[in-house]
Amino acid sequence: MQGEKWAAALAAGGLMLLGGCAANETREADSGADAGAEAAEVTDPEVIVTVPDRFAYSEDATVAEAIRRECELEERFPGFVQEFGARHDVRVETGADVSPGDAGKVLMVEITQARNDGNAWSGHRSLAEAEGTLYENGEAVAEFTSRRVSGGGAFGGFKGSCSVMGRTVRAMGADIAAWVRLPEDGAHLGN
Repeated sequence: MQGEKWAAALAAGGLMLLGGCAANETREADSGADAGAEAAEVTDPEVIVTVPDRFAYSEDATVAEAIRRECELEERFPGFVQEFGARHDVRVETGADVSPGDAGKVLMVEITQARNDGNAWSGHRSLAEAEGTLYENGEAVAEFTSRRVSGGGAFGGFKGSCSVMGRTVRAMGADIAAWVRLPEDGAHLGN
């Protein structure tokens, strides 16, 4: 009898653990949807950098039309850099007409590739790549390339393709925010 109680308690604990992981995963994925709106205010930043309010696809980007049309990566990506910048004492300001020649530090980023192979049945295999240049008062200071791959994380098969693609640019946003604080020319960020 005692053994059955322990087995039942362990099973219930395992279900709560899995439920908690799923809940955290959902919250994390949802929190990135409006990352710019939820970004913490950096009151005394080490670095202030301006980025465009959209990180456009490069002219020769390899991106399926469905991803371009449905996933809103261009709009979401700068918000992720802003969100994670706050964690690194970097204030990321966005603007519609940002150019490399602007005064101060300016970060220009282009998405060079975004792919999602697979589906809910076979598993997601999403990949995103970007490259960027940090300018200071119109002069190029450092460049980087960034790449992230995701299978969707816990319960990835239950997530949509755009959700999994969002995980890749979110991770890249974190990588880029850390890089802006201490930029290294020619750095390759991510995996």
